[in-house]
Amino acid sequence: RFLSHSVQTRVLNPAFLPMMLRTIRATVFPNNTLGPPRTTPTAEEAKAIKRRCAATLLDLVPAKVAAAFSASSNPYAQIRQVEELLDSLDDSYLNKHLIYQIVELLVVRLVPELGERGVQELLEERTG
Repeated sequence: RFLSHSVQTRVLNPAFLPMMLRTIRATVFPNNTLGPPRTTPTAEEAKAIKRRCAATLLDLVPAKVAAAFSASSNPYAQIRQVEELLDSLDDSYLNKHLIYQIVELLVVRLVPELGERGVQELLEERTG
């Protein structure tokens, strides 16, 4: 209910809609054209990105919790272990499954009756 209310009052508010659409358009289409294509990082850049991500994730966790989780108080060993955990996200099938699960969770949160019954059943119920 809270999420639905927040979306209705903040995102779909008619007063904010033109400004939001302008911002989205400027972000997606800078200078009214498509943005430059994304360059694929090299292997070294990908390693640096992964290391920076692991360090940032560790910074979010208190030091004692990180030490207990990784069984090491050495920050370099902790970063290496988080990098190994991040390696599991290299699998495209796993990423696709994760995204589907997140979208399904959001849809069920926004439309709770979909968790109890299927789309076809709800469609038949509502159309008679």
